Amino acid sequence: MFRKVHTITSSVWFLLGLTVVMVLLPLFVRRYDLVDSSLMSYVVQPIAAVLLAMLARMMLGAQHDRMRHRTERAMIVGAVVAVWFVVYFFSGMLVTYTYNAVAASWQSILINIAAFGVTAVAVEYVRHSLMVLAGRRNVLWFGAIVSIVFACEYIGLARTLDLHTMADTIKFTVSDIVPALASSFLLTYLAFNAGFMPQIAYRLGLLAVIYIPPVIPKYDWYLTGIAWLVLAVATYISIDRTRKDLAINGRHYRHARHAYDAMFAIATVVLVLFMIGTFSYHPKVIMSNSMQPVFSRGSMVIIKKVSAMDVEVGDIVQYTAPGHTTTHRVTKIDFAEDGSGKRVFTTQGDNSPSPDPPVQAKQIVGVIRAQIPYIGYPTVWLNEFMK
Repeated sequence: MFRKVHTITSSVWFLLGLTVVMVLLPLFVRRYDLVDSSLMSYVVQPIAAVLLAMLARMMLGAQHDRMRHRTERAMIVGAVVAVWFVVYFFSGMLVTYTYNAVAASWQSILINIAAFGVTAVAVEYVRHSLMVLAGRRNVLWFGAIVSIVFACEYIGLARTLDLHTMADTIKFTVSDIVPALASSFLLTYLAFNAGFMPQIAYRLGLLAVIYIPPVIPKYDWYLTGIAWLVLAVATYISIDRTRKDLAINGRHYRHARHAYDAMFAIATVVLVLFMIGTFSYHPKVIMSNSMQPVFSRGSMVIIKKVSAMDVEVGDIVQYTAPGHTTTHRVTKIDFAEDGSGKRVFTTQGDNSPSPDPPVQAKQIVGVIRAQIPYIGYPTVWLNEFMK
C-alpha cells in the first residue's frame, strides 16, 4: 500500500489536501463563528470551489479523460434522475406533501441554484481532475479516498455540530451520511468510468430536486435516506449495464432515447391521472385573494380528499356550492339541528370580512395540504377570457 501511495504525484496529494481544507472550512467557521453562515454558503464556498477548480485545470494541462459516448451516458443519467424524481414527487400523494423551505420564492430558487450550482460544478471538476491525474492503476484505493473526502463536502460537516443525542446521530447517519457516501462513490465511479458530463448531469439533477420544487413529499428521515440511496443505486446499475452496449456502434443512442421515452411516458400518465383527481390528491387553482396572505389568486393548491369527520377547526378546506367551489378556513364546527348527528361547518376566508353560508358535510371535497404560488395564473387568465 505504501508503495502505491508513491505512484501518486505530490501535486495530486496537494490538490486533495486543499480539497480537505475546503471541506473542513465551514466546520471551523461555524465552530468559532468567524463568518456569517449565509455569507459562507453563498459567497465564500463558491469562490473557494472555483479557485480550486482553476488550480485543478492548471494541473491537468493537456491531460483529459478519453471516455467515449459521454453525451449518451449523460442522457442516461439525466433520464434516471428524471424518472426517479417523477416517482419521488408523486409518491407524496401517499405520504402527503410539505412546503420546501429552500424554495420559498423564485428569487430564493434562483439564488440557491446559482450559488450551489457553481459550487457543485467546480467541486465535481476537482473530483474529475483528481481521478484523471491519479491514473487508472490507482482507481480503486485512491477513488475510495476521494469519495469519502467529497462525501464530507456533500454532507456539510458543520451540521454535525447540531447532533446532541444518539437518536440525532442515527437519524443523521441514515438520512444524510449513507446517501451522501453512496452518491459520492457513484460520482467518483462516473468520473473515471463515464466522464465529466455524466457527473454534472447527476450532481445538477440532485440540486434541481432539492431546490426547485415548492412542495416535496413529507418523508420521515428513514424514507428520505432510502429514497436518495435508491437513486444512486439505480444510476449505477443503468450506467454499468449499458457499458457493453455503448461499445456497439449505433446502440448507445437507442438506449438513451428509450430511457427518455420511458421517462416521458411515466411522467405524462402520472400527471394526467393527478390532474383529473384519480389519486387522493389533486390540484386546484385559486381564483381570488380571499385567503391572503396564506395563498393568493393564481396559486395552485394541493387538495387531499378526506372524510368530513376528519376535518378540524383551523383546516383550510375546499367545498362545493351551486356553480362554484370555495377554498376557505374552517372556523367552527356544529351539528345539524335535525338531530341527524351530521356535522355543519362554518368557513371564512382569512381575507374575507364575513363568514360563508353553513357548509354541509357532503359539500366537503378535501383539505389543503400544500400550495405552489403563481403557477396557476394561466388558468386564471383563460377563465377570465372565457367569461
